[in-house]
Amino acid sequence: MLLKLFQLQNRPINSLLNNYKKTLLLLPIFLGIQACGGGGGSDNTTPTAPKSYAFSLTSTLTNKCGEKLPFVDAELFIQNNDWSVVTKLQPNADGLFSFLSDNELINYTLVAKTQQEGKVEGLDFVSFHQVKATTPAIYQAEHISKVVDANCECITRNVEVSHTPISDITQVTSSATFTSTEAIDSQRTDFINVEACRVIDGAWPLHSFSLVGTGNNSNVLGAAGFIDDFSQTVVNSDNQAVWQLSAFAAIEQIGLNKNHQPFTTQQLFLGQAHFATKVLEDDNSVDLFNSHLYVSETVYQSNAEVILSETDSAFGQIKISSQHQVISSAFNTSFALAATTKKPDVDDIYFSEIKSDWSYNYSNVANYPLAIITVNYQAYHPEKNTPMPAKWTSYGRITGQLPVTMALSGYDSIINDDTLVLGTSTDLVQSEDTDKYENYLLYYQNKNNNSFANNVKNYHISIKK
Repeated sequence: MLLKLFQLQNRPINSLLNNYKKTLLLLPIFLGIQACGGGGGSDNTTPTAPKSYAFSLTSTLTNKCGEKLPFVDAELFIQNNDWSVVTKLQPNADGLFSFLSDNELINYTLVAKTQQEGKVEGLDFVSFHQVKATTPAIYQAEHISKVVDANCECITRNVEVSHTPISDITQVTSSATFTSTEAIDSQRTDFINVEACRVIDGAWPLHSFSLVGTGNNSNVLGAAGFIDDFSQTVVNSDNQAVWQLSAFAAIEQIGLNKNHQPFTTQQLFLGQAHFATKVLEDDNSVDLFNSHLYVSETVYQSNAEVILSETDSAFGQIKISSQHQVISSAFNTSFALAATTKKPDVDDIYFSEIKSDWSYNYSNVANYPLAIITVNYQAYHPEKNTPMPAKWTSYGRITGQLPVTMALSGYDSIINDDTLVLGTSTDLVQSEDTDKYENYLLYYQNKNNNSFANNVKNYHISIKK
């Protein structure tokens, strides 16, 4: 793969396509047989109607108050097993793509405009290989200039938190966005520029605020609390309207195994992530807010990563890591992380698992049914000829052919053999919940199977210029 990145900067136009051998699509040949007979004989066979499979994909954009809005700046290509295009679809006003397929399994590529804050508009290509056509799919778009917050009520104010005396605050968290904190005194702390949003006339979300630090005796102290009504304010000593919170929930220090891996952990309840914290390798315990009103509906999500190698070369920055995620209603189960410390069986010099024709083979890495491969490009706007970002993410089996070589109508002048590749990343995924490829696709198509994510390991392999 490193050779691939090097060659793309130095090869003449169309040199790579000349190495690509198109796979011939075998067209089925139907032989019609005419029945002949006499003497009153007849054929009572009733022809079987062709079966069709209804496919649907909904493209959405989420605004500040959590509304799912239709996103229509996208196109969908229905494809055959070899990525050849069957048809090109447009969404309706609700962001819904619909298609009747003759085949139970299909490939598809969605192409959507995308834009992050402070960045120029780009393109996001997402491909799935051999999914069930009857599985409804969802695409979550990201486009900062297309987000409509007309139905949202958003307020930004400071939150004044009263808490147990803490002389040295070492960590603060909130499920709401905020810019910074300021200590008023040892028992009061301001969270600055907290933003709370709701659908107009709807319920306010529940947001948490927490502090951890040391007391006068150098003992670890913590305080946390919640606000679920942001319509109530008080005027502080500076004559400013603020939200007030009395936070006196104490932390519990949960002991850890001696050889635990460094990890991050957070609590999930009522649709929000709360009390995110980072645990270092040398820490003997986790500071856990575990006595609040929502403990009975809380699950704990923890993630560990082990960097197996990280090097610089003439081809770019190379990183190989392993990751482990555990989600459980029992915090001790969530903390029992074991990202593998063994490097995957891959070519870590030339990364030849991805070939020059964009076929790939990670079969030496056993028991990882899914490969998620992303190619990042420096593309150019077809009309303005200005730089624009583009990335193409493919979900497929552990071996296969990436769709990036397949010309897509309307985009072949943007992504082609001459487009500069900025890097690739590969994630090989293994879920304890299942070893069936179709279940992996089901999760990544619509995130419906929550148990899939409860215990997931993956290898991450990336090359970045």
